[in-house]
This record gives sequence, C-alpha cells and structure tokens, in this order.
Amino acid sequence: MHTLKLIAAAAAALSISANVWADAGMITQINGDVSISTGGGMQKAVPFLKIATGDKLTLGSGARVQMVYFGNGRQEVWSGNGQVEVGSLDSKSTLKPAVSQLPPLVVNQLAKTPAAGQQGKTGMIRVRSLANPDASAHLDKQYKELKAKTAAEDTTPEVFLLSGLLEIKEIARAKEVLADLGGKPNYKPVVDHFTPLVAAASPK
Repeated sequence: MHTLKLIAAAAAALSISANVWADAGMITQINGDVSISTGGGMQKAVPFLKIATGDKLTLGSGARVQMVYFGNGRQEVWSGNGQVEVGSLDSKSTLKPAVSQLPPLVVNQLAKTPAAGQQGKTGMIRVRSLANPDASAHLDKQYKELKAKTAAEDTTPEVFLLSGLLEIKEIARAKEVLADLGGKPNYKPVVDHFTPLVAAASPK
C-alpha cells in the first residue's frame, strides 16, 4: 500500500509540473512571414506571443521561428516553408527543427515574461524599486552562463535578463540594458516589447 501511495504521489507531481503554466510555451524570435492559427482565428505571429496546444504556425518561404516549451524547457528553431503544430511539450511538422534545452530557472523566468499585447496590464502595478543585491547578482550569474552557451543571434539571454530585472524591480538597470541594445537591429523586437513594460514599471 505504501508503494502505491508513493507511485500515486509521483504521478501527481509529474502532472502538476507538466501543467504548471496555462500556456504551452512562447515564441521568442521570428524572422520572415509567420502566421498562427488559434481558437480565435488566423493572425500574424509576433515575438513573445504565448502559444497553446493545438495552435498551428505557418511559415512562409525563408521564414524562421524560435519557441520554447514551458513544461520541459525544450527550445525549437524552425526554418523553411511549412506548418508546425504546437503540442504540450513539443511540436509536430514535416519540417525538421534545431532543438536545444534551456535550464529550468531560465524557463521559469521566460514564462513570466508578459505576452505580446499585455503591456498595458503591467502598468497597473507601480512599485518603488528596492535594491536586492543577492537577487541581482544571481540574475547576472545566470545571464552570463546562458549567454556563453547561446548562439550569437539568439536573443533569449536578454529576454531572460530583462524579465528578471522587471520582476526584482531593478528598473534603472533595465533601462540601461535597453539603451545598450537600442542600436542593434537583431534586438529591435526585444527593445520594442520591453520599453513600454519598463516605462510602466518606473516610479512616478
């Protein structure tokens, strides 16, 4: 009986971990023409759009899309002309993805990134920044480790850093990061997404 209880507890834990996020994942980068079909119809896909099981991405010729699954940290990069169906922990397609694995801490932070179109909601809460050296140092350490393992064109480390800085209310530092990224074309979607979030979180 004790063994059965342990098995049941383990199964429950796995179920909880697999469903801890309401969304299956998030699109982190897009190049080219990519559209997405959801329960609400077809629309143009954009970076930082949260994705759900059953969504279908359609990539145009030469398009590229990068996404991360929150349930297991699987990061997929799809290129080419075709359709990709979002699953709960991975995607289905006739195309072949480049796959990598993100650390749980990074995935947890990425999942907290406000989705595309949610900037206004973040501005509802205004909190004065209180310095937290330990949290800031830990975030910097994780960022540097992620940056060292990531391809040069991958903006995931900066998304992780900015999302973390917003969470710990290091608004001045977030502004510095955005200013540094401002002149780099590859980071324009990141800057465009986080600039209003940082502005909304700034003390008034």
